[in-house]
This record gives sequence, structure tokens and C-alpha cells, in this order.
Amino acid sequence: MTLPSRSELLRRRRCRLLIVGMVLGALLPIFSWSWITLAVGLSGIAVLLLVYRRECAGRSVPNSAHDDTHLRGPEA
Repeated sequence: MTLPSRSELLRRRRCRLLIVGMVLGALLPIFSWSWITLAVGLSGIAVLLLVYRRECAGRSVPNSAHDDTHLRGPEA
């Protein structure tokens, strides 16, 4: 078992905080109801979802193409 690197731990923390932000955006209109808070909450969730999909979704499996150590010559 290997310990995750510092960058991997920071990425996981960032992903968890994005999820917490989306939950808070969903709870915002519940605690302070107005059309403005609904619009701010929905737009905030949309932005955080885009960032989450770009940074966190589909990253659980390491990409084997980057682990390739074989050098390719000009004939490859």
C-alpha cells in the first residue's frame, strides 16, 4: 500500500470542498428565500459543477498512458 502524494491529498480536499459548496448552494434558498438567492444558488451550483467535472470526475483510475516509460523511436 502506498501513501498518496501531497498533490493527490490536496486534489481530494479540493473535490470535497467543491461538493460542500454545492450543498451550501442548494441550502441557501431554503434559509433565505427570494428569487435572487435562488438565482445565486443555482448559478453557483452550476459553476461548481463545471469545475468539479473538470477537476474531479473520472480521476479515480490512474491513466496508464502517462505511466508508460518506453521510449519510442522515429519508426513508431
